[in-house]
Amino acid sequence: WGYDSDNGPEQWHKNYPFAKGRHQSPIEINNKEVHYDSSLLPWFASYDPGSAKTILNNGKTCRVVFDDSFDRS
Repeated sequence: WGYDSDNGPEQWHKNYPFAKGRHQSPIEINNKEVHYDSSLLPWFASYDPGSAKTILNNGKTCRVVFDDSFDRS
């Protein structure tokens, strides 16, 4: 998948049928239908900026490639 005309959002469903229609990103979250689940643990993400090998911003998304050989990110 990607964002070019040959592999962009209009094409995703060909390889990933679940991505068609209402299941395609971005997902609209209807606050009136959301329910709190106290059994879920907090989620967080962290990274060590010093382990970033490359950072690419293509105007649509940002991709960071890490050297995570020391499990810091």
